[in-house]
Amino acid sequence: MVHGLVAVRFNGAWHRQDPRGNKPGVDARFCLDGERLAFVPDRASNELDYPVLYAAPHPVVLDTLTAARDRPHLWQTLPTAL
Repeated sequence: MVHGLVAVRFNGAWHRQDPRGNKPGVDARFCLDGERLAFVPDRASNELDYPVLYAAPHPVVLDTLTAARDRPHLWQTLPTAL
């Protein structure tokens, strides 16, 4: 499954943020001093971190979000790679 981060431009620099937020055991609060990701990619499971900032959502992700009838349908059709 693909998970997206958001980037905020502040004081001339881009800062990636994890929109999953906080919950017990997860510290992903807004921070400008460094990334606070909810989960670190697990390389043993072939998880990747694309360190690229896109000006617009990736077309595959945007198409999937646009075509989803509802959340259950979205969960069934989320892309697993870009």
